[in-house]
Amino acid sequence: MFFPLFLNAQFLEFGGGLGSMYYTGDLTHTVDFSQSHLAFSGVYRMNFSPELSFKLGLAYGKISGNDDKPIDVLGENRDFSFNHQLIEFSSVFEYHFLNYRDPNNVLPLAPYVFFGFGFTRITDPVPSYEDYNSTQPVLPMGAGVKYVFSKRFTITGEIGARKTWFDYLDGISDGDTYIKNYRYGNPNDNDWYFFTGIQLTYVLYKVPCPFPYVPNQSILNRIKAH
Repeated sequence: MFFPLFLNAQFLEFGGGLGSMYYTGDLTHTVDFSQSHLAFSGVYRMNFSPELSFKLGLAYGKISGNDDKPIDVLGENRDFSFNHQLIEFSSVFEYHFLNYRDPNNVLPLAPYVFFGFGFTRITDPVPSYEDYNSTQPVLPMGAGVKYVFSKRFTITGEIGARKTWFDYLDGISDGDTYIKNYRYGNPNDNDWYFFTGIQLTYVLYKVPCPFPYVPNQSILNRIKAH
């Protein structure tokens, strides 16, 4: 399926970047940047038009959480913490609001949004995960800005959320297990994690022939005559 897309792409890009990964769930209901960790990413992008791109991504990072700043009385008594490493594969479509590659632009940048589908794998599942699959589907979504600073290189900054259908990223879920005689967490709230980062990509241009070559028949006939 991707081979024809590869051939028809106007531009191809590949590269990587650095960022941070963090989570929200039963231990942290809002984004807590103090719990963020260094993450790495790799991308392969196909640009179909000035507005639309398709990106394959690979990311590796760590998420963690604890009850050091409890959000309720349960957290004060639970005193729980976790650290997990994740590997994510994603495929997303990106929509640009401006043609950032137009040479007539004063500032070659464009905001964009993205949405897609992917999988994440917990590389170090704890024993309590034995009844659950450590590979889970996710929905990546978010926004960013692209900037072309040379003909061959593009810098991208983005922030994205990953919706899961899994409530055990933090090891706390629906109350089927107890710790210190307290129920673990909320059964109606699945976990999310986020990736914020900067990426540098190298652009491979597909340069078409501007017009088909047609030999000058009159010249050829003169050559044959001699």
